[in-house]
This record gives sequence, structure tokens and C-alpha cells, in this order.
Amino acid sequence: MNTENEKSYVLHTRSYRESSQLIDLFSRDYGRLRAVAKGARGKRKLGGQQLQAFTPLSLSWRGKGDLKNLTSVEALGNSAALHGEKLYIGLYLNELLVRLLPEYVPHEYLFDRYSDLIAQLALNTDPEPLLRRFELRLLEEIGYGFDLTTELAGNRPIVAGEAYHFRSDQGFIRADSFSGQGKESSFEGECLLAMAEDDFQSVEVRRCAKRLLRSALQAQLGERPLLSRQLFRQARVPRGGSKEAGGE
Repeated sequence: MNTENEKSYVLHTRSYRESSQLIDLFSRDYGRLRAVAKGARGKRKLGGQQLQAFTPLSLSWRGKGDLKNLTSVEALGNSAALHGEKLYIGLYLNELLVRLLPEYVPHEYLFDRYSDLIAQLALNTDPEPLLRRFELRLLEEIGYGFDLTTELAGNRPIVAGEAYHFRSDQGFIRADSFSGQGKESSFEGECLLAMAEDDFQSVEVRRCAKRLLRSALQAQLGERPLLSRQLFRQARVPRGGSKEAGGE
């Protein structure tokens, strides 16, 4: 299969053989795929310094198997200059896509949201609402989205003033239906309804969304930890201090 001028982003790179790179890509029309950039680490680099994360690219490749060979690289815009917390958010997004997206399944809408999010992260924009919206969309795209307005077990509407537990295989269940689980593991109905309305202004809603989406994503990621999360926590450790709880 020969593909020309496909809009793409680099998600991850690593050395391959003597002078090449193995690259995980997110393309608009083909989804996630893996390709080899031959000689990318040699003197005659394919695309020069353009094969880097957070840069919109036009890529061409060829090959019949799952592992493609890149044939051309062209930047479609400037690389997003991500620093500090926003750099770790970008790394986190890329790791989620590598871990959760199946190969060669198109996700055009998710690609566009990813492109918008990377561009917004480079600006002086509050990243948290953007990140939560993307996480919700990612779960929908891979078939594990959930209804924030309905208690699935009884098909009853979620209401403010009630607390709910979340089960990745069942959705939301009213907390009084459970025994042995404390309030710290529940989610307030008003927070879930605010998320459904795309309203992340409240600190409580943001905390609720972070806990909920971490739980929902972890159910799909399995037990292997996210490297980006570990790097973020390490970066927040002050010299001579103790490790703080952190994350996206």
C-alpha cells in the first residue's frame, strides 16, 4: 500500500537497527500505525529534524505489511512548543493513543480533537478542561464511553444530591446499592451532570472528572503503569523533598 501526503503526528520514536527510527504515528485517515524512517539517525536524515512529536506533518509511506517505510516527510506547521506541565500532558496524550488505539482503525474526529488540543496546549490556555474532554472522547472512540446522565443498572436518570459508584463494565450505580465502599470512591450526581454539560469550571467537578477518567482509562490500560505519569511525578519532586502525588 502506497500512501501519499497523509496528515499525521508522531506519537513515539525509538532507535531501529544502525541508523533508522521506528515511529508510532497517528494519521487522520488510517489511525495509528508503525513505520520505519530509514537512515533517520544517519547523516542523510529523512525529514531532517521534522520527525518529532507535536508537529503537524504530511507523510508518505509504502509497504504491504503492518510495518511501513516512510518515503517523504513535510511539516504542515510549526512544532507546538510545550514546556513544563503541558509537555507532560502532551506525552501523556501520546502514550494513551499508542496504548489504547488499535492499528489501522480511522479516528478522524479524534485526530482533529488531538490536533486542536496540541495547538491549545502551546497557548496560555487552561489545559485541564481540554484534557478531560479529550479523555472522554477517547473512551467513546475505543468503545468504552459512558452515559453521564443515566444510571445504567436501573435505567434511571442521575440526579444531583445522590452519590454514584462507577463500574467500567456497568457504568454508574447509585451508592446506596453498594455495601463496603466508602464515599471517597463515589461520585456526586451534580458533578456528573456538570461533566455531561461540558462544564468544568468548578474545582469539585474537575476533581471528580480526574478521578473518574483515571479509573475508566485504567480499566482499559491494565496494570502496566504509564511512563508519562511516572516522569511527571518525578519532575515534581523537590530537591531533598518527598514525592508528591501528581499527574495529568
